[in-house]
Amino acid sequence: MDQTSVGGDVPRSTYRGSHIFSFAAKYAGLQVDQFNFLFAEILALIFAICFRRYLPPKPSNLIKRHLTASLLGIALGQFCFGSQIWHLILQSCISYLMLCIIPPKHSYKVVFVFCMIYMSAIHIHRLIYDYGNYTLDISGPLMINTQKLTALAFAFYDGFRSKQRSKRRRPDDDEEFPALNQDEEKQKVLDIPHPIEFLSYIFYFHGICVGPLCFFKDYLDYIEGRNLLVIPTNSTTNDESKQTNDDYRAETIQPSTFWPVLTKLGQCVVWGYILMSWTPYYTIEYNISKEMVNSPFFKRCQYLLFSTFCMRARYYFAFIFSEAVNNAGGLGFNGFDEKGQPRWNLLTNIKPFELERATSLKVTLDVWNIQTALWLRRICYNRLKKGRTLGVFVLSALWHGFYPGYYVCFILAAIETYAGRGIRRTIRPHFQKNEITKFIYAIITWIGTQFALNFAVTPFVLMEVAKVWYFYKTWYFFVPIISLVLAITLNGASTKSNRKTVPAQEKDKQHSQ
Repeated sequence: MDQTSVGGDVPRSTYRGSHIFSFAAKYAGLQVDQFNFLFAEILALIFAICFRRYLPPKPSNLIKRHLTASLLGIALGQFCFGSQIWHLILQSCISYLMLCIIPPKHSYKVVFVFCMIYMSAIHIHRLIYDYGNYTLDISGPLMINTQKLTALAFAFYDGFRSKQRSKRRRPDDDEEFPALNQDEEKQKVLDIPHPIEFLSYIFYFHGICVGPLCFFKDYLDYIEGRNLLVIPTNSTTNDESKQTNDDYRAETIQPSTFWPVLTKLGQCVVWGYILMSWTPYYTIEYNISKEMVNSPFFKRCQYLLFSTFCMRARYYFAFIFSEAVNNAGGLGFNGFDEKGQPRWNLLTNIKPFELERATSLKVTLDVWNIQTALWLRRICYNRLKKGRTLGVFVLSALWHGFYPGYYVCFILAAIETYAGRGIRRTIRPHFQKNEITKFIYAIITWIGTQFALNFAVTPFVLMEVAKVWYFYKTWYFFVPIISLVLAITLNGASTKSNRKTVPAQEKDKQHSQ
């Protein structure tokens, strides 16, 4: 659900999903693809509640849970995307065969290249036959599917690395198969998944429409209930703790989903109201209209900030709604915090309030599309030896598609990231003397972050070279120029600090606390 427009219907030539509820969509003032998306997510929410209630994770229910999740997902996918769902089936089947046939030492690379090429072909097809349209189609689920398949392939390769290292007499001296970090050790997959497990992972109903990405090991733990196997934390002495470990008994009681689902649905109401009331009337495209270009500077700034905020509201709504659906089925539980309270942040994909308050682009990127950022970190950033930041932004741009505006967005974001890194290391220390200077620094960096963010994401929406060039030209290119100058001149802008790296999953947990 990339674009909100009110009223009308999507021509059958561009939307391949079901048109059975066209009359209801027209009555609701939505296009039929948007109505189908909402209807499918509401159905998924109901299915998720029943799934968790009547098919709890226990040995006798494993096959039932796998088959039910996958068959319901295929049905919802057929409803939303019609015959296009065969792209998911084809991409997944070929990738699975590659994992089975190609040696593990090379299969992860082949699967990655194949999935990226297949997804790119769909992006190019849409670019040719549906240019500039925001109609719901299979490209979104295919992007999530590409993440699933490539993440699984890399996790299987990590399992192969682990096996090979266990055969070595001196594994620390093995340069061909380097040691796994803590996160890779946790996510590794030792054996090729059973076909039913694989089918369930690809098509589970609470993630078929909009995701977010769930890694295979986490999904399998959810289906089998291993994420619920916790050791009681109320022991007060070492002896009691030792006895608890020796006499370990799994607690399979599912923590309540009522509060996390209710709070997230409440957020959806807020973002949905903004989406319906303001987003259609405050469009990004109006920033390059003659009337707005000739407006006073502060009015242009005000409109730019508000129009990009309204644009983000549609992503806030979709991401949080999808997380609520997953939580309703029990997927997203991430253990307990220090106070014994359940954490439902495993599939958190966005943190709107942290993003809107962010005082650096790094914080913004950390709380936006979190699962995609984790995917990029696990398969790209942690595995490249040089040019890791730029490599992540290039891969992210390729993953999104081939509109020129996407590449302007991610290249500028990379430059701004380098600039922000230099600011934190060379300028920030001078403002840490007292609370007043810290507050001044926070205000300045918040304003700077807003300009950096909005000037980076506007090309993502405008998409076309001519529009993007005109937009920057009317602002005298001041944000790209300042960002480039800071990235080049500030010390430490292009290098990471030498402090110990925090594993990706642990980092995600820290942000949630």
